Amino acid sequence: MLTRRGFGLTTAAAGLASTVPAWAQIPLTSEQRLHLEGRYLPYYLELKSKVEAGDADARGALSQYAAFLGDERTAVGLYERSPRAGDERPTLEGAESRDAIEAVVEAARGTQVVILNEAHNVSAHRAFAARVVRALRPLGFDWFAAEAFTPPQDGPAPSVSLYRDGMAFTRDFGWYTQDPVFAETIREAARLGYRFRDYEFNWMQRAPDDAGAEARIAMREQAQADNLIANVLAPNPDAKVLVYVGYDHAMEKPNRFGTWFAARLKAASGIDPLTIEQAYNWLALDPANDAPHVAAVLDRFEPEDSIVVSKDGVAFASRHFTGQSDLSVFHPRRPEVAGRPGWLAADPLRRAVEVAVPRFDGLALLQALRVSEGPAGVPADQFLLKPGQSTASLMLHPGSYFLRLEHRDGIDPAYGTVDVEA
Repeated sequence: MLTRRGFGLTTAAAGLASTVPAWAQIPLTSEQRLHLEGRYLPYYLELKSKVEAGDADARGALSQYAAFLGDERTAVGLYERSPRAGDERPTLEGAESRDAIEAVVEAARGTQVVILNEAHNVSAHRAFAARVVRALRPLGFDWFAAEAFTPPQDGPAPSVSLYRDGMAFTRDFGWYTQDPVFAETIREAARLGYRFRDYEFNWMQRAPDDAGAEARIAMREQAQADNLIANVLAPNPDAKVLVYVGYDHAMEKPNRFGTWFAARLKAASGIDPLTIEQAYNWLALDPANDAPHVAAVLDRFEPEDSIVVSKDGVAFASRHFTGQSDLSVFHPRRPEVAGRPGWLAADPLRRAVEVAVPRFDGLALLQALRVSEGPAGVPADQFLLKPGQSTASLMLHPGSYFLRLEHRDGIDPAYGTVDVEA
């Protein structure tokens, strides 16, 4: 490496060249531009182009990322299929339903750890997580740990453990938390007094490159369990923790892929967690495409709010999750409200706010960001506008926001503010 003195000698020997040396530059991907510039559209459009070109690997990423932009048609619809011929609806004779939040509260009184899962492409699951956050706080739950939070990196990285109410919730705290619905859930948890911690496996805990699938799963799941104990339970023996996971990490028993996080945490800590499944109970956009077990629940109980179902004393769930969790949550199908998802409008703490939209050409993403956080914060709400749309409804918690539009090639300056009263 050249010191200042060494650099001076070098330039002198070169005849005092007047040009500044060119240092190596690394091109940015669309994903990196998102982090550095607060952009969403470039990566979304890149993924859509890949999927349209037949890139099978991009389908999963697009399905998950579309949820961040409020594009449920893509997020949920990309993998939606009609039930297979011969798939019969299970019988629910003798089954019982209960309000989901009431059931969660009652069951959570007897445990120190609650584990709730999600499907990574369903923002509605993150909205339900907000309801669980509210319901558990009066029971003394004071920690929120999430698989989504960025773990320690090979180099400096922001730590969600430092996040507190009033601070900017930035894109660097996690990948899935870039979904405004998820970010608002964490902000609300902070307002209620929760503390936060990552537990995902870090770069030093990764399996060798030549490890098989089962070995990779085993190493990740054990690392997650060890990390949660080391990061939260060991230093805080009285902590009551809500752990938010994806899919099978909430399984209490081994399956054909191995032993998952919830089972390993129970074995390592001696704590029997309350496990709550919702990931495999998602609603199809077209009711005809609902999974047979979901269709059976909706037809049998016609729920107006989220419910849990039990049969013969066991949580009723998909075949994949039968016997794997304490509770299995089913959500009602709700009609849109002012062009927004019914599940978002149903949140009693959000307010529908109609705003004017400046004239725009092409694709545009309407964003509402918290004034207190500035452009560094994850939007509190955002969604793709329809061509020619001049007004739109945002679903916002009380607070002050500024509004802006993101286009394919950049972000317009903020064009207005809105104050939402409680």
